[in-house]
Amino acid sequence: MNDVKHEQVDSDSQSPKRRKRRGKATAIKVGAGFLVLLVLLWWIGVFGGNVRAVVPGVMYRSAQLTGNNYTADTARWFGHGFRQTLTKYHIKTVINLRGGNMGNDYYRDEINESKALGAVHVDIPMSARHLPPPSSLKKLIHVFDRDPYPMIFHCQGGSDRSGLVGTLFLVMKENVPLDKAEDEQLTMRYGHFGFTSTGAMNHFFDLYRQTSNGMGMRQWILLQYPSVYLKATNSAAANGPLDQKVQQASGN
Repeated sequence: MNDVKHEQVDSDSQSPKRRKRRGKATAIKVGAGFLVLLVLLWWIGVFGGNVRAVVPGVMYRSAQLTGNNYTADTARWFGHGFRQTLTKYHIKTVINLRGGNMGNDYYRDEINESKALGAVHVDIPMSARHLPPPSSLKKLIHVFDRDPYPMIFHCQGGSDRSGLVGTLFLVMKENVPLDKAEDEQLTMRYGHFGFTSTGAMNHFFDLYRQTSNGMGMRQWILLQYPSVYLKATNSAAANGPLDQKVQQASGN
């Protein structure tokens, strides 16, 4: 009987220690999981500004690097702030794919800092969830052809619109095959997930594949895409899934 009591006392005295050890183990696991998540988010560009070289020394891409927002704040933490990036890569032209106005702090700061650093600033607004307007793509081609390099272009997160523009640059200016360019630029590595509504960026290239009939990308954008765009946006399927728009626009 006494032995039983002693065993119970020993067990009771050890249980707080065991609970403490279990608590520490759980905390370590949670902490490790959180660290892995942070590293993953940094790896795909959610933190740190998502600054990437499309062609080193020629073309760069990024998230929004100015204003008071998490992309700009974390970019500055990692040494990728707007001024730092333009200075490091000797940027001569900044392409803003978001649009904006002087009432927005990010836009105002970007305009002022571009001017202070002597960089050309160009607005070419697009949506990550809709096909790019033909007028925006024509303006983009004009900038690629006429404005000084090195350049940097950005959207909000540096993932979707930036992926589309990076793909176009590689295809039209570097003669990279479309499939390879799209794999490199519209990628989860940079935070793009084509199975979401931002798959509109991928569907733009699907439209090209299905309606170009051998035209090069530049020629297709300038001559064929305006009518394809109208069919895709004004057809009876305009309110349906985008893949239906692609099929209708291509006549399939």
